[in-house]
Amino acid sequence: MIERNDIEKLIVEHKKSNLKNHWDDAFFYNTVKYSGEIKPNEILLWRSAYFLRGAYPIFRITFDQNGKLNGIKKEKNPYHKFLNKLFIGIFALIIIFMFITTELRFAILMTGGMALVGFLLNIVLKKSRKYEIKQITDELKETIENIERNKNPELITKPITKPKTEPTKEWTFGKIVTRLIIYPFCGLIVYFSIVGLIPDGKRLLGIFGIIIGIGYPIVDLILAFRTRTTANNGYK
Repeated sequence: MIERNDIEKLIVEHKKSNLKNHWDDAFFYNTVKYSGEIKPNEILLWRSAYFLRGAYPIFRITFDQNGKLNGIKKEKNPYHKFLNKLFIGIFALIIIFMFITTELRFAILMTGGMALVGFLLNIVLKKSRKYEIKQITDELKETIENIERNKNPELITKPITKPKTEPTKEWTFGKIVTRLIIYPFCGLIVYFSIVGLIPDGKRLLGIFGIIIGIGYPIVDLILAFRTRTTANNGYK
């Protein structure tokens, strides 16, 4: 049975779980396994994610009255929560500014376009977060299981159990149809950014549209093929 001191030994870098520390870990990519904060009734563990550095979860580990492992829960770190609120606030300010300073028709069109671009970006980020959070979670589960096996030699001959999860299906009929709709739309975003926004003086917005229009299909296909390769190799 895993005890409190077993989890405490996993912490290489002791620090509080606050916005500043998670900002540093996300921005500078802290590879330490694990950073953590020890509280009276629980222990918080975390490490940075490789691709989406700020999207890593905090593992909130609780114990019973005898100091035995009682449960593990995942939650967003303070930096990730702050970033979500910041993006929403910036988006709202941009929309308000456009409605105040530009024509109503243009403001409505730009709001719709930004909303669609934001939707596409959110899909990519969500898929990336899901992939990396699963990797980090499986890593912690395997670490805890190895601790238990070392404490109980009779378990050494027992194979490590792998979580039984269904591989993500990226090439279903519905997802293929969705791609056939979204990819041409991404092409329209790129075209509109090149011939409409940049010549009209809105270079920053045009460049952003080009990045999203090109980046979404590329990232989506990379994640789709990476998920397929992982499933074929037997890692679940």
